[in-house]
Amino acid sequence: MPSQHSQHSSGQQYVATNECRLIEYRGARIAAFLSANRSQCSEYLLCLPQAFELFLKHLVGGLHTVYTKLKRLDIVPIVCNVEQVRILRGLGAIQPGVNRCKLLSTQDFDVLYKDCTTARRSD
Repeated sequence: MPSQHSQHSSGQQYVATNECRLIEYRGARIAAFLSANRSQCSEYLLCLPQAFELFLKHLVGGLHTVYTKLKRLDIVPIVCNVEQVRILRGLGAIQPGVNRCKLLSTQDFDVLYKDCTTARRSD
């Protein structure tokens, strides 16, 4: 059963499935769910807390800064359902006590990463 929808300002809408894989992304292995609405190519939805730890932690003050940036960029992450959280905990992508998690498409993460590496850091 798909979780909630997420929509980027570009109009692309994503729905996460419960099919999770460890994918190679930006030179690291990261947990990602397959998008239910695959068009011509598969779109992966990254575990945002894990992506933060791997790629953004050294660039921004904290995960709260990431959420501020996402809001400014008009990007709405997908909130994981209970089963997706269990899967991510099982893979070690999030800590055992974590009950919530958000997902972000690789396209949206690329926009966020560019903002974190080129924009001013006062968010």
